Amino acid sequence: MPRKARIADAILAVLSDSERHAWTLDELHDGLARLGLESDFSSVFRAAEKLVAGGMVRKLFLDDGRTRLELVATHHDHLHCMRCDALVPILCEIGHGEIVTLERETGAAITDHHLILSGICGNCRAAAVAGANDR
Repeated sequence: MPRKARIADAILAVLSDSERHAWTLDELHDGLARLGLESDFSSVFRAAEKLVAGGMVRKLFLDDGRTRLELVATHHDHLHCMRCDALVPILCEIGHGEIVTLERETGAAITDHHLILSGICGNCRAAAVAGANDR
């Protein structure tokens, strides 16, 4: 069995792949196998948890109950495609002014936010329009 550091490094390589934006643990496990790195699921889970704790990876929680993992990068929000299940990064439209207003109105101290919109991604929408035009 490979050392956990190798698994963590390989997870970062898989997450850097442009195939998708965010990965489930099952998808990461499969991605590692495609790289030729055999690992058991629990080792992938533990390595992913260490990367989250180290601030290199972020967890995204969706209504389908499957946690996704993404590299920590500049702040952005997401669109979850209800047709193809993709998680598409989108520009965050909530600015500092809106955060200050929410803090003032609620008395809360907001330290972070993450918005996940549900809908149809651009690729699925274009495919639906193309399909409708073919009829």
